[in-house]
Amino acid sequence: MNKWVATTVIIVAFLIGLGAGYFMKPSGAAVPKGAILPGKFAYPPKPGETWTVVHGFDANYPPFTQVAPNGTAVGFDVDITNWMAKNYGWKLIHKPWQWASIVTALEKGNLDIIASGMSITPERATEKIWFSIPYYTYIHEIVVMRTDNRTLEQLLNSGQTIACQRGSTSEEWADTLLKKGYHFTKLALNSYVEAIQALLDGRAVAVITDSAFFTPYLRTHPNVAAKVKVLSTLGGPETYGIATRPGDFYLRKEINDGLHELMSSPLWTQLLHKWNLG
Repeated sequence: MNKWVATTVIIVAFLIGLGAGYFMKPSGAAVPKGAILPGKFAYPPKPGETWTVVHGFDANYPPFTQVAPNGTAVGFDVDITNWMAKNYGWKLIHKPWQWASIVTALEKGNLDIIASGMSITPERATEKIWFSIPYYTYIHEIVVMRTDNRTLEQLLNSGQTIACQRGSTSEEWADTLLKKGYHFTKLALNSYVEAIQALLDGRAVAVITDSAFFTPYLRTHPNVAAKVKVLSTLGGPETYGIATRPGDFYLRKEINDGLHELMSSPLWTQLLHKWNLG
């Protein structure tokens, strides 16, 4: 037996043994650590099957998602998911959820996707949730009253209250600044809208927010725009993505394909202008 033949035999024997080990393994065999098991939407729907996809969102994050006075979900991300549902034949259910626990709800299966201006961060993009391609870019900001003439350093070391949204990247920024040794009190509220109101009411001297929310908000609230200003930005540009469970391979493919198609079409520009994002 020459060297080439011997090597071939060894490789074939290894592959046969590997296959036998897979098919003959006990039913209780442990799943390798880090393996991603197929999820609810791992494969294409069967012929005649209609997927019911539950869309989780923040009920008070305009212009991306909010609940209108009549109880319906509206916003930029709502329009995106509605377009995808029509394009792919999903039955889409919009379900508002507290932002602080929305990732847990996705993990547990209470929700199937999160499309609500969710930032793609290393902490979130783990084995718990996987994101679509990015679809919107923004930057974090510190907002104060127009009459406040302090520098950023003076504000962060004032010992006074700075508001943010609970469970959001703005709260992560507040925690990061506190860990760096700055001296202020964090006020975590349920939405950016509530945080801005805390600034206007005098319960906070500043708000950590983001341009994706704040710029469109000022365009639709000129009375607020006349009273506040951006003192500083924080960090560099960040992006939004649509969150899915890791094992929902085919659903994520449809979302990515849909975003590619939508962002390449004139409708994307129309939606940006509709929601004051363009």
